[in-house]
Amino acid sequence: MTPSGFLDLPYRLPFARYYQEFDAGFYVDFPKQLRLMGEWLQEHRCRTTLDIGAMTGGCIEYISRLGIRMDGVQFTEDVKRLAAARLRKAGVKSTLFVSPVHGPLRVPSTASYDGIVSLGWFNLPFERTFIRRYLDRIRALLAPGGVFLFDFFQFTDVKVAPTEAVTLGKDIVYVSHSELLGKVLRRYHLWILRKRRQMFAETSDLVDRRSADVRRLLAGAGLEVVKTKSLDLNYPREFWLARKIRSGRG
Repeated sequence: MTPSGFLDLPYRLPFARYYQEFDAGFYVDFPKQLRLMGEWLQEHRCRTTLDIGAMTGGCIEYISRLGIRMDGVQFTEDVKRLAAARLRKAGVKSTLFVSPVHGPLRVPSTASYDGIVSLGWFNLPFERTFIRRYLDRIRALLAPGGVFLFDFFQFTDVKVAPTEAVTLGKDIVYVSHSELLGKVLRRYHLWILRKRRQMFAETSDLVDRRSADVRRLLAGAGLEVVKTKSLDLNYPREFWLARKIRSGRG
């Protein structure tokens, strides 16, 4: 059994190979949030957008069908290849970049977007200085008046999932267990590869983010919150839209 590094789990090949099973089991309410995302992007007349953490490309495909171009940032090369193949098959044009989740946002400085989307990012266990730099970079990529759409959850609303086991194909069993440790939601992951007779263990953390703290971080980067909605879905969360304003760093 080999423990691996920070936030490896969601972007590894077992996930990529069986993303449809993951979508069905763990993201059952995502289509509802996706529809709301599309409505907000249309409401703000966005024509070119970027999805940070584009995963399998489902968001890109949906938003593109609305007549809004969407590029994507992938956290690893393997998931980029998966998304690129899916988008080619769907006839969707999109430029995909690779930028590790724990590193600076690697998107060409010449790029400019009317809207940027990032889901799940605010609850990752980053230091405040890293978050500030990342938000500065997002603001720099936004056109004047551009908007940033994101979600987060507060631990007052968190639901700790029960221990679960999922069989993926004929060769992988995935077991997950979660526990709340103060302001940290720790998730334990066990992959059992039957054919290889191997097991791999990983942990990943999410941290509490309160609304007031999120507003302060955005304001410091020159992003003003203009629209919010509480989503009472499978995992209750806040879905917000912030607009680029003239003040701020970057």
